[in-house]
Amino acid sequence: ETAWILQGEEKEIPTNTGRKRINVNGAVEIENFDTIAREDERINAQSTIELLKQIEEAYPAAPSIYIIADNARYYRAQIVSEFLKTSRIQFKFLPPYSPNLNLIERLWKFLKKKVINNCYYESYDIFRKTVMEFLENTAIHRDELATLLTENFQITGTQFSKT
Repeated sequence: ETAWILQGEEKEIPTNTGRKRINVNGAVEIENFDTIAREDERINAQSTIELLKQIEEAYPAAPSIYIIADNARYYRAQIVSEFLKTSRIQFKFLPPYSPNLNLIERLWKFLKKKVINNCYYESYDIFRKTVMEFLENTAIHRDELATLLTENFQITGTQFSKT
């Protein structure tokens, strides 16, 4: 919703507190943009293993599942490595400090644009429910996601230096 306020007039705008957080870990399938997301108290190695189990369950016929991941500490944790030894999942890690290559980061940005930014929620529970419903129904945004979650990247090779 957009509003204009005349200069010199005051208008009270409701806002939410930033004290409560929703911790979501997820994966997006790059061919059809299906999303698997889970909310956990904390995002850590154990919650990551639970996400990986969900991914395996979602693709029972896949002989191998490749996950392109950033370098978050929990992806490299010992218990995750142990889980992966008997899993169909294989991680392919992105170069450090390259969020522009991480398609899930683009999905999080799209989520914020559609659901979080400039929105007021009467309660944390409504906010939480709206976020999770969005992630469960990304198919309705398929056309927009097709332009956003593309695998086309331009490598420039240009080096920047201080002069």
